[in-house]
Amino acid sequence: MNAPAQLKVNPIVPVVIFVVIILLLFLRPFAIIKTGHVGVVSLFGKVDDKELPEGFHIINPLKKVTLYNCQNREITLTNVGVPSQDQLITSVDITVQWRVDSTQAAEASRDTGEIGKLETVYLMPTLRSLLREAGKKVTKAEQFYNDETQKNMQLSIREGLIPLSSKGIMIEAVLIRKVELPRTISEGVENKKRQDQLADQQEAELRRFETEQQQKIAQAKAEKNAAIQEAEKRIALADAKAYEITAEAKARAEAITIEGEALRNNSEVIKLRSVEKWNGSVPNVMLGEGAVPMINLGDVTK
Repeated sequence: MNAPAQLKVNPIVPVVIFVVIILLLFLRPFAIIKTGHVGVVSLFGKVDDKELPEGFHIINPLKKVTLYNCQNREITLTNVGVPSQDQLITSVDITVQWRVDSTQAAEASRDTGEIGKLETVYLMPTLRSLLREAGKKVTKAEQFYNDETQKNMQLSIREGLIPLSSKGIMIEAVLIRKVELPRTISEGVENKKRQDQLADQQEAELRRFETEQQQKIAQAKAEKNAAIQEAEKRIALADAKAYEITAEAKARAEAITIEGEALRNNSEVIKLRSVEKWNGSVPNVMLGEGAVPMINLGDVTK
């Protein structure tokens, strides 16, 4: 068998492949759009109307693709002087959370030259103006401390920023971060706060005192009831003792009465009682010198 013929490669082919690779790397006829971004395409300064969404795209290598971040961002204005109806100036810090509308990135880029200028060209001036206008609805400067006032201001400012959506600015939130009242008002507010705190302390002390007094009254009532019960118990015992003594005395009196009646009605009983009481000794009574006791022997013999 004959040996297979060797495949001959044109030496120009590798060179062509190498040149193509170099051209692809140099010209970059593709674009990769990151998450949360859009691509704005332009050719010699002219911006295409259609944006490139996230992902991989084949494009004209002569066109330029600029990535724009459409994720949430925020801007904060500090120490903005806001007048109220009483002509006092209150310092306010306010933050706006916003993002670029991905469907209007090309138009926004065409209007401002670059999307980064949306803040300085449209958002910041409009925000300052709306903040001052919202302050004019506040009657007194100290009302800026009121939560309801701040909530109304945030709502009013957010509604005022909605028309900026036509410029590609989408408002997510408006937050008042800090309020610093004029010195004269802040001192008055602090004094009022201290007075309110003192009043609260005094009220708490009064409630504590009232509670203590109520406890003392309750304790005194309990002690009084206990004393009354003890007294009633003693009275009951005394009444029982008195009844016992009275009953015994009455019984004795009745016995004496009965015995007296018996003695009065029966003289023999009297003699018997006399004999019972004689101890058997002769009386030592003498009637003169050499006298003898005078005894009625007849009574004894009877």
